[in-house]
Amino acid sequence: MKSSEIFTALLEILKNKFEVSVQTITPLTTLVDLGLDSLSLMEFVFAAEDAFAIRIPEETLDPRQIGTTLEDISLIIEKMISQKLP
Repeated sequence: MKSSEIFTALLEILKNKFEVSVQTITPLTTLVDLGLDSLSLMEFVFAAEDAFAIRIPEETLDPRQIGTTLEDISLIIEKMISQKLP
């Protein structure tokens, strides 16, 4: 799965579960820019993990980190999926 497909899936999660308006969101949008509180950011990461059937180690991704973008998350998920494949 490519990071662009993952990004699209992340947009769907944001739209459907967190009611975020996704029209202006780009891959370079940071998690902080989404306007979610810290609990919602963690819930977003958990929702992404569930959607892709992966677990992202905490040391790999801290959603409270200021500069983390949706592109960063897409690339992390892409890497986790590729490591999971036989």
